[in-house]
Amino acid sequence: MKIRGFLKGFMLLLLPYTFLHWLRRPLLLMSNTLSLSKWVSRQKGVSAFNDFYSLKRDYSKRYKLYEYIIDRFELKNKEITYLEFGVYKGKSFNWWLRHCDHPKCKFYGFDTFEGLPENWGNTYNKGDMLADVPDIHDPRGNFVKGLFQQSLPDFLLTFYQELKKETRKIIHLDADLFSSTLFVLTSMAPFLKKGDILMFDEFNVPNHESYAFRIFCDAYYIKTKLVGAVNNYFQVALMIE
Repeated sequence: MKIRGFLKGFMLLLLPYTFLHWLRRPLLLMSNTLSLSKWVSRQKGVSAFNDFYSLKRDYSKRYKLYEYIIDRFELKNKEITYLEFGVYKGKSFNWWLRHCDHPKCKFYGFDTFEGLPENWGNTYNKGDMLADVPDIHDPRGNFVKGLFQQSLPDFLLTFYQELKKETRKIIHLDADLFSSTLFVLTSMAPFLKKGDILMFDEFNVPNHESYAFRIFCDAYYIKTKLVGAVNNYFQVALMIE
């Protein structure tokens, strides 16, 4: 222990970041890719609804995944609470509104509606994915505007009793970013129960949604089971066990 402590202190004294900082991002990507591939290797045969491996990404496949979830759990005429984080133009939000008929269903969509709050990798910049609050004509649907870190805590206090009910929750995580996804998962942790479903829209991006999910599960001892996946785990649905 003394030798280990000495070596650790010596390494800190050398300040290796000053000359090895350029390795931080590629090593993190490599580590998270290995962890993601380990997770993928464990999903073989877990779900009958899985297109892995497919050569071409077809984003419309996510609606087939939604249909599978509704059919498998017979949700069309059941009361659910649907929470979507990252609404953008509201296509998936409206899809769920149209396909769940129970009058007591509740739908909540969270978004800044001012674009991404930070850069997402090398593809999207802060402010990209700007969209107006969608126009909906269903009284069961509501939108919560603002940064999750600011809007979600007040929402959870206001709807605490509702979220603690036995009603199944469908939580759609489409915020793309590691920071946003991790915040939502940790904030929702006290309200999750067996049978609730987590859906991710960019799960196989190693440094973001899947990374946040792995940290969350490790920290909260959460266990999930794959419900279905499309586009090589780009979109996945997992059930809380």
